[in-house]
Amino acid sequence: MGLLRRLLCFREEEVVCRRICGSEEELEAVLAELKLTACPHCKCVGYLIRHGYLRGYDEKHQRRKAVRARRIFCSNRKQAGGCGRTFSVWMAGKVKRLLLTAEALWVFLKQAADTGNKFQAFQSLNSGMSDSAPYRIWKRFCEAQSAIRTALGRLGKPPECGSGQPAKQTLAHLEAAFAGQPFPIAAFQARLQTFFM
Repeated sequence: MGLLRRLLCFREEEVVCRRICGSEEELEAVLAELKLTACPHCKCVGYLIRHGYLRGYDEKHQRRKAVRARRIFCSNRKQAGGCGRTFSVWMAGKVKRLLLTAEALWVFLKQAADTGNKFQAFQSLNSGMSDSAPYRIWKRFCEAQSAIRTALGRLGKPPECGSGQPAKQTLAHLEAAFAGQPFPIAAFQARLQTFFM
């Protein structure tokens, strides 16, 4: 990187780009100030532009694709000084690498933890996913629990839970950390700027 480019890219008060937005209004605000935002890769300011959509299958209609995130490009075209890399700005209601929304995932996890029957809890969602999907999703949740609990530990102490089951304790901690939120998984992603699992 040349000296001139380093001087152009350096800024004391650079705006950090949110990677997960809690609402459409927040997403539009992030997109409106792209030119004032530093690229997360090269840290240059002034080269970010919209670059389309990240699409994935819709939860209810598997033949249709839904918008899951917005793509952002650090332009290196026509003598622009960006790095040429892209990144995504997600909506908090979507979970990365999962067909289910954050809302449906919360309902499934709560019912599965309460009843102990993952298959029945998943059937109540009326999802078109395979019969093995609830077990894969539950396994993924179990593997992510330590990261989830560590992130939640920064927000407050876990509540007293009468259950010795780690899954119930994690869900109770999540519910306590985001009290008043109807779907704590979306609130978790938007507040901590990290994916739930």
